[in-house]
Parts: sequence; C-alpha cells; structure tokens
Amino acid sequence: MTLLQALLIILLTLIGVGLTYHYLLLIAGRAPRRGTANKRADAVLSFALAVPAHDEEAVIGATVQRLRQMDYPVGQFDVHVAADYCTDGTAHVGRAAGAQVHMRDKGPRGRKGYAVDWLIHRLLDDPRRYDAIAIFDADSRVDPGFLAAVSHLLTDGAQVVQGRHVISNPEIGLFASLADADMRLNNRIRNQAKENLGLSARLMGDAMVFRREVLERYPWLEAGSLTEDRAYGIYLVTQGVRVRFAPDALSFGQAASRWRDATPQRLRWYGGAFDMQRRYLSTLGRLALRGNWDALDKFLELALPPFSLLALGAAGLFALQLLLFLFSNGLPALLAISAGLAVLALLYPFFGLAATGAPLRSYRAMLLGPVYLLWRVWISLWVRLRYRSVTWIRTRRSGEL
Repeated sequence: MTLLQALLIILLTLIGVGLTYHYLLLIAGRAPRRGTANKRADAVLSFALAVPAHDEEAVIGATVQRLRQMDYPVGQFDVHVAADYCTDGTAHVGRAAGAQVHMRDKGPRGRKGYAVDWLIHRLLDDPRRYDAIAIFDADSRVDPGFLAAVSHLLTDGAQVVQGRHVISNPEIGLFASLADADMRLNNRIRNQAKENLGLSARLMGDAMVFRREVLERYPWLEAGSLTEDRAYGIYLVTQGVRVRFAPDALSFGQAASRWRDATPQRLRWYGGAFDMQRRYLSTLGRLALRGNWDALDKFLELALPPFSLLALGAAGLFALQLLLFLFSNGLPALLAISAGLAVLALLYPFFGLAATGAPLRSYRAMLLGPVYLLWRVWISLWVRLRYRSVTWIRTRRSGEL
C-alpha cells in the first residue's frame, strides 16, 4: 500500500463516519415520537417573553403584537423588549405595541448575547418571579399555541426547551429556499432526532425557553460568544442539563434573501463553532469516555466536518479515485467506496426534504446546491484563517433591501 492510498483510506473513513452520523440523525428524526410528555393541565406557568432588539423599528411592533396574541391565560405572560443601543424608534414602537421596554445604553456592545444576558438578569430580579423565560428574535412571528406546547414539557420536568424555528419567507428567492431546506435538515431533522434519542437539542437563538432555576444556577456565561445560544447549550450539556425539543412550538423568522446579506451571519456562526471546538472538545471528550452519550453526541457534532465539507470531500475523492483508476494504479475497492460515499452525500439532502414534507421549490433550489456548498466551505476556510476578525453584524431583513 502506497502512502497516497493510506491517506485516501483515512479521508474516506472520516467522510464515511461523518455521513453515517448524519444519516443516523436523519433516520431517527423522520417523525416526532408522540406521547413523551404527560400533558398535565394542573399547573399554569408564568412566562417572561424576552426579545433583544438592536435597531429593529421595522419589525418589532408586529413581533410584540404576535407575542401578545398567545393562546395562553391572560396575566400569565408579559412581553419584554431590550432596546439594545438603538438609534431608531425600536423602543417607541415596541412600547406602543404593548411591550415593557428596557433601555440598554451602557455596558459592552457588539454581541446579541450581551443584551440577552442583561435582560435575563433584569427578569430574574423582577418581583413577578416568572417561572420561565422565553427568548425570541426581533422578527419572530410566533404561533399562538407556542406557550401551551412548551408548558407541557416544562410541567413534565423539562428544564430547557427549544421550539421549532421555521423560515417564513422561502418563496422570495432561490437563496431563501436554500436556507429553508438547510433549516429543515439542521433544525427539524437534527433536533427531532436528538429529542427521540434522549439527547439535548441544539439551541437556535430563537424560541428558547428556560426554567428560571436553570438561569439562576447556570448564568448565561456565553454572552461574548459569536454564537451565544449554541455555546450555552453545550455548556448546559457539560453540566448535565438536557435541552428538550418541542416540534409543535413554532416560531417563524425571515431568512436573508441575498448571499451578501447572509455571509456575515454565516461567518459569525462558523466563527462561533470554531471557538466552541477550541473550548469544549476536550471537556466533551472526557465526559464521553465516562459514558455520557449526550457529551459524545456534542463531541461528534463539533469534531466532525460539516456536511458541506463532507459532500465536497466525497465528490473530490471520487474524482481523484476515478483518475487514479483510469490512468494509474488505483484500487477498484477504493473507487467503489468513494463512489458510494459520493452518492450518499448527493442523496442526503433530498431524503431530508422528503422526510420533512418540503414543497417542490425546495427541490428546485437544490439545483444551486453545489454553489451553496462551495460558499459554505469558503466561509469555513475563511473563518479558520481570520477568526479574530469575525464580528457580529445585524442581519438585514428582506423588507429592508
């Protein structure tokens, strides 16, 4: 066996393990497992609905109005908006829509997590002593049954619940349709699989609900992170706290409609993931070796290459193996394995779309799938080369274009 063949075997093994992980989640997350919670109606919890907002005058009014229309007992929930260093009318519009507005104009800035942490502390000190705090994005359009759906899990013993985030504008263009397909795979499939397997779901930043006891015992330590939501979820896993997933607790939010508007957001997400690898992989690895399955799952999630790299790697290795087979001493077995992995990578997103009942436009958007994967790979490489220069930038809404 030559050195090149040994290297190809290592790469094929890595890609095979990564695709196996994704396919296992796909199989486990095809459908919700019903009957996992005892839907008791004997306890009506009180909620603080928290919305961090930075210059969100255009959307905050509709968000607050939608939150106030919850199909939940009146007097058991309040809407709170953190107007974070705003230079527009966010505070005025939010207050006019019925929210309790908190003006934040001191302390660190440049991260959503700073506003989240600041507002959480204010709500924990509130004399109403809410049973739970739910966090939403400034453009969220929350389903009226959201609180009823999460309260069933909370009264059944859950400490943290992640709702289901749904892209509200997939029809505005191919990129938004791709973002919708991505969300179906990364939120609906993945989080449902982890719920079905008894593992922690990934916190998504929007539609997150925390028992007050969790936030009191485990402060929001990740305020300065580029991806404070996901990082806090991993921190909770290291502390033995499981994040539940509520597929019926829906929150609809906009996707960026153009590549240039989505790029800063992706840079932040990938920069946050890179930072989490450096900070949590060793801890998760130690917990996994002690038999902690949730820690093992999060270790694999951080350590394995993202699907975009796996797919492009599978295609590239197949092309290389084919050239070696035709013009050199390539091994037929390696060619067959690389071809199989390339086919599995190609089919995976289509299987995921079918499992979530995606509309026809999602399949049409897959025509841009290779470009989308290359874009994500470029972002991943850029982040690793220039991690320190990644900053938080507010994502532009489709109505602002």
